[in-house]
Amino acid sequence: MIARLTALLAITALSTTAFTLPAQADHGSLSGSSKDSSKKVDRNSCIEGSVIGGLLGAGVGAALTGGSGRWVGVPVGAAAGALVGCQVDGG
Repeated sequence: MIARLTALLAITALSTTAFTLPAQADHGSLSGSSKDSSKKVDRNSCIEGSVIGGLLGAGVGAALTGGSGRWVGVPVGAAAGALVGCQVDGG
């Protein structure tokens, strides 16, 4: 059960990463005048920071907890580390 929870947290952290798709040109105008098609695209991704932060957070959670508390400390540390790592990476 703990392994499933950890996998779910890792998948959630990776799948909720915000990204935008490249802007598509407007092909519907027939007048020939093109609007400003140079829209800014956000290519900022925090996947690397989430993975590294999750691994470091799991390690810290394992180091700080002991005994039966380790089953809770590792996933909580991984989730917290993934959130902090994403923010540090610029997400």
